[in-house]
Amino acid sequence: MGSSPVQQFEDAWEVDRAARFLGVSPKTLYRMAAGGEVPSYKVGGALRFDPARLAAWRNERQRGG
Repeated sequence: MGSSPVQQFEDAWEVDRAARFLGVSPKTLYRMAAGGEVPSYKVGGALRFDPARLAAWRNERQRGG
């Protein structure tokens, strides 16, 4: 059973939470997102991160991918 679009939005992380998860500053995360280095999307102009996609991205990087 999949998540509803509303549930997915509620689970989205803001920059501060995502930056803590990755161990980088919010400024660094904004730069990474702007450069397409990290999976992100915008909601009404605000940058958001899907926790599952961010975890997969981090895991891939840790494995050297």
